[in-house]
Amino acid sequence: MWEKKGELVAHEALYVYDKQMKEYFSRFKFQGDYHLAAVFSRELKQVLKKYKDYTIVPVPVSEERYQERGFNQVTALLEFAGLPYQNLVLKKDSKKQSSKTKQERLAGQQIFRLRKNQALPSKILIVDDIYTTGSTIALMKTLFTEKNVKKIKSFSLSR
Repeated sequence: MWEKKGELVAHEALYVYDKQMKEYFSRFKFQGDYHLAAVFSRELKQVLKKYKDYTIVPVPVSEERYQERGFNQVTALLEFAGLPYQNLVLKKDSKKQSSKTKQERLAGQQIFRLRKNQALPSKILIVDDIYTTGSTIALMKTLFTEKNVKKIKSFSLSR
């Protein structure tokens, strides 16, 4: 889908988004069980070793979502795994991805922006919790390609 729009990103996911993973994210993300971020810390640390020359950039949550949930689920996963990252991107408040249709996700407007006066590395690994349609990754990739970042890859816990 995104390939047709010229938004191809090298993506890797650790797990398939199945019934068990849906239950995990329901408890972790939507019911706010922050400590569930520790469940996959060893696996995340191991698999992300191969990206050691990339700067890890987590997908941000909007300020409103952060206030509602109390944490960013992606940074929580990275912190429990002991992985360094840089918050280079901000997100506008928008309708939750989980409540959008596939068509709404694919037609999405840019909801991300770079932090002001932010120097960018030449290699970025965008990390998200769930890859569904690829719209989040594609929108973030657009920001970085417009600023001439040379290599952009993406990773998610589940797809």
